[in-house]
Amino acid sequence: MKILALFTVLLCASIASAATVVDPNLKVQTWVRGLDNPTGIAYLDGNGDALITQKNDGKVLFVQGKTIAGTALDLPVANASEEGLLGITLSPTFATDQHVYLYYTQSDHDGGSPIVNTIKRYTWNGSTLRFNKNIISVPATPGPNHNGGKIKFGPDGKLYAFVGELNRNEQTSNYRNTAVNRIGSILRLNPSGSSVTTNPFYNAANAGTSQAALNDIYAYGIRNSFGMAFDPASGFLWESENGPTQFDELNRILPGFNGGWERIMGPSSRNGGVPGNLVSLGDRAQYFDPKFSWATPVAPTAMEFLETGRLGGQYKNDLFIGDVHGGKLFHFDLTASRKSLVLPGDLADGVADNTTDKRFAEQTPILFGSDFGTVTDLKTGPGGMFVLSLSNGALYRITTTTPPGTSPDALTIDSLVQIVPEPTMLGPILLAGLILSRRVRFSAPVIFVRPRNE
Repeated sequence: MKILALFTVLLCASIASAATVVDPNLKVQTWVRGLDNPTGIAYLDGNGDALITQKNDGKVLFVQGKTIAGTALDLPVANASEEGLLGITLSPTFATDQHVYLYYTQSDHDGGSPIVNTIKRYTWNGSTLRFNKNIISVPATPGPNHNGGKIKFGPDGKLYAFVGELNRNEQTSNYRNTAVNRIGSILRLNPSGSSVTTNPFYNAANAGTSQAALNDIYAYGIRNSFGMAFDPASGFLWESENGPTQFDELNRILPGFNGGWERIMGPSSRNGGVPGNLVSLGDRAQYFDPKFSWATPVAPTAMEFLETGRLGGQYKNDLFIGDVHGGKLFHFDLTASRKSLVLPGDLADGVADNTTDKRFAEQTPILFGSDFGTVTDLKTGPGGMFVLSLSNGALYRITTTTPPGTSPDALTIDSLVQIVPEPTMLGPILLAGLILSRRVRFSAPVIFVRPRNE
């Protein structure tokens, strides 16, 4: 029985350092390893074929299931700080046009000086991506941080793109009498890159003038964001925003939204900001307080509304968010109107009053997972929800402990070992233990290997 005792000790140590979730009915699997600073994932079909972008080398990898099958595209990118290959999304009519959109910091070679931040469209041919069309180019300097890069198609078929404020003090960051550029903003474009005439500040007379950027701006006053997601139940757009030394935000974005940066971060009542002093880009400009804030930044990143009940009906259409500072996943339920978040206990005031020493204070009700590293993308995918980690160089899958329709009594050695969150050498140890002790039943080790809330 000594081998079994060793197995238990080693396995518990493995679980302690592995990515975990708090729900005992769910498990974390390491799906793909060996990625280099991955930033985004797009699933091409329901079978697990996907494209994964890598920040620093500008590569788009083709992944089939758990295997990196090849490189679909290799772009020259600037990669200092937050520059690089930053975003990917599929055309809403991908099944027929095979179009893939990429957002990246263009350079003449990897690690070179930035030229522009650009969105380009490519066509997928089953193994590689071929250039199709320039969509739009926006500033990339001074930076090198606050480049943004998230791109999504909305339920209206329009392309939404977030561009960070790049440390530029302009009107979109609420500085008066300055230039208007497509920075610190969420842009809304036609799939071809042309302006959408129903945008909140659109005016045909702006075309070809210094005010042309206004035609593409959907929301502004945003410092930097690593997450945008559309609620499938309502169609509302949500965004996560990184604060400087205080007040990260979660926002529900409406046309003409002004988030207040650089004058206001967090609720205006908490920092003395005066919404009436903000720059108005037009009649439809309007300031809104965030729906939730962290008093001390956790650096929220990717967002996803889980579009299926694969993890359990209680999670369907709920909001999940990753972070930088703790490798955490947060889970939020929404109100019946889908306009606000359900915030229990100490969070009812809309602010997590955390500190640098206690960064996750008050957040137990919304903590869903830990030890995922720097989360750069979340996606509903085959069998559950997928978590992409830049710092861990890995893609994880969160799925049910017991596959739907499977009785726990039917668990095999293979399925038992898969419950371990990280691949280890413990499978052979377990097998040896079972051989040496025939009295051990398959169901017994499940007690040891099921992920627990630490």
